[in-house]
Amino acid sequence: MKNHKNQNVIASPAYPEVLPWFARRAGIAEARAKVLWDLTCQELTDKSNPKARMARFIERIGEEAGLPITPDYSEQPNGFGWLYSHYGRLGDMALVAGGAFAKFWQQAMTIPQLAR
Repeated sequence: MKNHKNQNVIASPAYPEVLPWFARRAGIAEARAKVLWDLTCQELTDKSNPKARMARFIERIGEEAGLPITPDYSEQPNGFGWLYSHYGRLGDMALVAGGAFAKFWQQAMTIPQLAR
């Protein structure tokens, strides 16, 4: 008869295939990313919601790498998150275009300095 130790240990699910990619993008070691995945699996033991587990893992990777936390636009009312982010990008493009136009106009209207 075999003597089983640590029978109450919760086995973490297999590592996701994208784990090395996340580790490289965040600039951390793959071994550290595996540790973060194991911690996430221990925290979220609900097997019925793998998206929540992956979302928490991505948050942990970002915290580990010191990346800024961006707002989640998908939680906007009525599921129009894509619209809010789209309008944000359009606003940024308008500011960049306005700045480029102002710089062009300033250069076009400036009297060139003649070499002496």
